[in-house]
Amino acid sequence: MSTKSSKKLSFLLYDEKKGPIFIRTDKRKLKFILYFLPIVTIVSMLIILAGSVYFKQIREMARRKEPATIKTLKLKNIELTAKVSDLESLNAKFEKKLSAGTTGGSKFAILSLFRPTSGQTDLSSTPVLSIDEPKLFKTDSTLTMKFDILNQTKDARKLAGYIHVIMSTPNKMNFYPQNEIGSEDMLLSYNQGESFAFSRLRHVIASFNTKDLNAPKALFKILIFSRTGDLLFKKLVAKDLK
Repeated sequence: MSTKSSKKLSFLLYDEKKGPIFIRTDKRKLKFILYFLPIVTIVSMLIILAGSVYFKQIREMARRKEPATIKTLKLKNIELTAKVSDLESLNAKFEKKLSAGTTGGSKFAILSLFRPTSGQTDLSSTPVLSIDEPKLFKTDSTLTMKFDILNQTKDARKLAGYIHVIMSTPNKMNFYPQNEIGSEDMLLSYNQGESFAFSRLRHVIASFNTKDLNAPKALFKILIFSRTGDLLFKKLVAKDLK
């Protein structure tokens, strides 16, 4: 004879006034009340505690990050203000040059290859910059000239402009940067040069294609212009190529 396990639980409680009381309940309901509900309560409390700690950390990180963000924005604002000031100053210089008229292209012999600009001034007699001794490095098809531009201003203010290096031999002329001479007037524009802006020192590496070049010597003309076209620096350098 087999017996089946009952799914019900019975309790007999004794009450002094009412006497014995018989209570019957389901085992699953009792387990739910005694085990599941406490577990759910504990898990919920842990989730709430973890969430509280997490959001507290997020709030603290945001509080710490805010001053850094404000500092970054202030620096960007200062940088933009300086750029606007530079542009306004540059615009004023251009307006002054335009009102001064053109030089006619014959005032500076060294600029004979360049298109004249209004109000152009030769400031190279009192240069605000200088260069160290240029060095040459030669391969089978390339000639590279390296030199440094040094800021000579007393207040070390920022200098900006364009660099041109022209290599001349008896039968050939090369330009750095490589530029096409205008088809109408056969002249270069000063702002076709390599752009620069620096406060202390600027490295320059000028490369020339010397394929089929057989000349033993070359004359290098180094010209540095300001943003508005004034000649800041000029130098002629003769170098042996053999």
